[in-house]
Amino acid sequence: MPSIEWNKFEWDDEDKKNGNVQHLRDHGIEPEEAEECFFHEYAFCRDERRFDDVYILDGRTDRGRRLRLVFQDKGDGLARIFTGWDLPPRKKKKR
Repeated sequence: MPSIEWNKFEWDDEDKKNGNVQHLRDHGIEPEEAEECFFHEYAFCRDERRFDDVYILDGRTDRGRRLRLVFQDKGDGLARIFTGWDLPPRKKKKR
């Protein structure tokens, strides 16, 4: 998969009833936290259940919260995040 970077984000008005900001907040995630995941090390893949421009990203916030996000690549570095949720904590390896 080619190297792609996203550094701009499309958000609905935070008061929009079914908008992406409200949807993330329903899952306990602030838009700023979701954006932070794109500026740390992350893994992503195409969401095969959806259109070709929709991806799943596993990343972390500045405070280390691990999130999985579903977003659309709108081109030219612009991402529209649809939803997200917390990833379970990583299990520590036994020595």
